[in-house]
Amino acid sequence: MYSSLTTIGLKLGWGIKFSEKYLVKFEDVDVDWTKVKIRVYENNNPMKTFILAEDETGYYPSQDNILLAIKISGIWKDKGVVYVKLSTPMKLLEDNMVLNEGDSYTLPKLFPKFSIKLLDVPSDTQAKFRITYPDGETVDKLLEKDSPIKVPYRLNSDFVQSPFLVITLVSAKKDDEAVVDIYVPKFVFSNPQVIKPPEETEEEEQLTPTEATQLVYSDILYVGENLTIEYNNTKYNILLKSVGYYSRFAVLDSKGKTLEEFSVREGNIYLCTKAPLRIEIPPNSVDMTYNRTYVKVYAPLGAIAKPIIRSAKVTAELKVSTKDLLLGGDELIVFIKVKNEGRGNAFQVRVVAPVPNNFELRSGIGAWTLNTLEAFSEMPVLVYTLKPKAVGTYTLGPVIVEYYDEAGRKITVKSNVIEKINVYAVPRISLNVEGFSNSSWSNYVIAKENSTVKLRFTIKAYGNNNEYEFIKNASLLVSLGDFLDGKDVIEIGTLKAGEEKVVDSQYLVLKQGVYPLKVVLKFQDPLGGWHTIEYPNTVLINSVPPRIIVKENTKVIEKYPSPEELPEFIKEVLASQENATYLAEEIANITKEYLKESNKESPKGVSLVDVLTFIVIALVIVSGWTGYSMVKYKNELEKLKARRKQPRPGGLPKKEEEEISEIKVLTE
Repeated sequence: MYSSLTTIGLKLGWGIKFSEKYLVKFEDVDVDWTKVKIRVYENNNPMKTFILAEDETGYYPSQDNILLAIKISGIWKDKGVVYVKLSTPMKLLEDNMVLNEGDSYTLPKLFPKFSIKLLDVPSDTQAKFRITYPDGETVDKLLEKDSPIKVPYRLNSDFVQSPFLVITLVSAKKDDEAVVDIYVPKFVFSNPQVIKPPEETEEEEQLTPTEATQLVYSDILYVGENLTIEYNNTKYNILLKSVGYYSRFAVLDSKGKTLEEFSVREGNIYLCTKAPLRIEIPPNSVDMTYNRTYVKVYAPLGAIAKPIIRSAKVTAELKVSTKDLLLGGDELIVFIKVKNEGRGNAFQVRVVAPVPNNFELRSGIGAWTLNTLEAFSEMPVLVYTLKPKAVGTYTLGPVIVEYYDEAGRKITVKSNVIEKINVYAVPRISLNVEGFSNSSWSNYVIAKENSTVKLRFTIKAYGNNNEYEFIKNASLLVSLGDFLDGKDVIEIGTLKAGEEKVVDSQYLVLKQGVYPLKVVLKFQDPLGGWHTIEYPNTVLINSVPPRIIVKENTKVIEKYPSPEELPEFIKEVLASQENATYLAEEIANITKEYLKESNKESPKGVSLVDVLTFIVIALVIVSGWTGYSMVKYKNELEKLKARRKQPRPGGLPKKEEEEISEIKVLTE
């Protein structure tokens, strides 16, 4: 980056002096006026000599340590003039200087008294400054990233050094502060003046009043456009007729009459012969695509160039990533492309993004602003995302773009509209599997090995809008394992919200066991994506046969001791008692009456032997009858048990009654 002095025209032997000690002098030229000799003096001592052709540059004192860059902008043989441009590198004065809103900064004492004040930080990429010149004049400028503020400095009535102050934006915090870098020239061309040879007349010592030395226009010029220059109440129109390696111009008077036509090669300067104008096309300035070129026009001091008001043509284009979305996961990515297809600049460009109903802004911002959108340029693609909140068909757009043209008029344009953005959803799905068992449907099925069971699959979709909520190509994958044999894939097809489908299928039970049936639902969503839902325990199939468990109890029936055993039994009982007196007395009281009768005389004709015989016969009869009754009772009990073991239809056998496995007969 260089700071340059106004280009000056020097005749042979002339020079330009500045800073009281430096002189750059045009000392010689070859016979063809293709190369010139330039010598640099410091404190009247010759320091370095350059032989330069047109567009060549010499560096003083060296290219590795540049103080001055001396460029030959043009060599005009017919005028006997060489145009010299002096430049000096810019240097960083303040690095990452932080200024809060309202803060000011003034250049150090070695420099002209420039000051800057931070007025406002409207965004994170902009800062508004007020520049105060040494003469007290002020101007407000907007600083943006990649668009530095460049401030010129008028050294005297004839010369300007530009840029003298450069401000670049490093970063900014909205409504807070700005971080800037400040650059100044390495060398100041103070008090510049043209030095003539001593023998030149006073008229020759100075440039004629009509010498084209003042830069009045430095901008784009399009083919077919007229640039009007006013000087001494005279108007000159510069018409660009064509562009190329040689661009064609015409100079017209105020009535449209052609005064002069000429061609200018890119990188060269042309000095008009019929008007006090000099036209320069800098290197790499011609744009064949848009039929334009960058032009510098010089005119005499006091001349002005009337601004060319061009029309901007801003367009906006709206695009989306897709027009089909799935609710609950997909987001709509929106792209906005804003271009200026006109020749004029657009200012304060504001882009407002559309957000349809039932969508919410997820990322990005809803509006963008740009300070200047130049001709035939475009903004970076604006991107934001929208998340749908409900199913349906929606319309997006238009994008609204507002801007001001070069005439200050506010213009509003709209983009295209994107229609039929469809939002689908997968409805909530339920699956119920039942088997037919015991004349009813149930989730618990009793079956037998090598028998068939009938299973019913009921699948239902829940939702409110069957146009946008559905699944397709659905099927049930039945996990049969080695327990069942039958159809393992059941086709369902398309199932819409609010619909229910029922499918029956027969299966063969291959073995005994208890088997939880697993089913997997496989389907495509409305956009074609595959999904699965697992149902691990839909129905329980039991093919284990029932078991009959009989519990036997033993009931013991005690029998009394026989008459022969009774005395010994009484003796054993008395012997087992700790205090047998009471029991012995009771037994004695019982037997006492029988003892009294036995002491009486027996009836006549009845002997004791007869009595004993009768008692024995009675005991035998009683014992026999008792035994017969017990045998009969036991046989009847066995028959009853056998009858109860027979199976009854409709259920398991009833629980066995208590079984009597041992019978003891009690006799008196």
